[in-house]
Amino acid sequence: MPSAPNPSIEPLGVRALAKQRTAEAIVDAALPLFQACGYDAVTTEQIARAAGVTQRTLFRYFPRKELILYARRYDYVDRYEAFLNEAMSIWPRPYDAVRSAFQSLSGFYEANRASVSQVYAIIQGSDQLQAIERGHQMRIDELTAFALDGAEAYFARQGRPTLESRIVASVLFGTIRPMFREWLRGELPGELRLYAEIGWANVEPTILAAQAYADTAVAAFRRVPPR
Repeated sequence: MPSAPNPSIEPLGVRALAKQRTAEAIVDAALPLFQACGYDAVTTEQIARAAGVTQRTLFRYFPRKELILYARRYDYVDRYEAFLNEAMSIWPRPYDAVRSAFQSLSGFYEANRASVSQVYAIIQGSDQLQAIERGHQMRIDELTAFALDGAEAYFARQGRPTLESRIVASVLFGTIRPMFREWLRGELPGELRLYAEIGWANVEPTILAAQAYADTAVAAFRRVPPR
């Protein structure tokens, strides 16, 4: 005889599903508006009306407008951090862990190319969103620098990464980001994972040079007497 449904569990599932559908309706209404009118020109009132909800409801789900844009498979900072958490637990050499996380992030982009490219195009038309993107990129660089400092430093994440690792992380992603951007624009066809593998193989000598530069330059900086 099948057991009776548990009333304390079933309604919670129904409510969670209803919340998910409401959030999806808001995002589904917002993205076409952002594409047609530009992110900066679209108001939350317009989005709420198109989604069939009140502004109060919209703000309950998305306290800030940009959160609507980043809700759909574009939370790449959180995903990179998750990939890095896993990789740092597996790979003994920090450099290999960063490479593994980078390859996983490339796979995420590849699997979600249509939606990620859609959001990327919207971002390019907004100064506000581009400023937010710069903050996201700085966070990626910081996570990478912590990882290059070693597993203990990465998982503790206290203070700031070493200057040496910050230099190397900025060189690494400074050389890789243009490839990602061209791929998102549709200028590079094919699989991003392949570009990532080729890009990483070719950038590795540059990274080794950046590490040597960082070690030498930082040591020289520290020998400069204060004025």
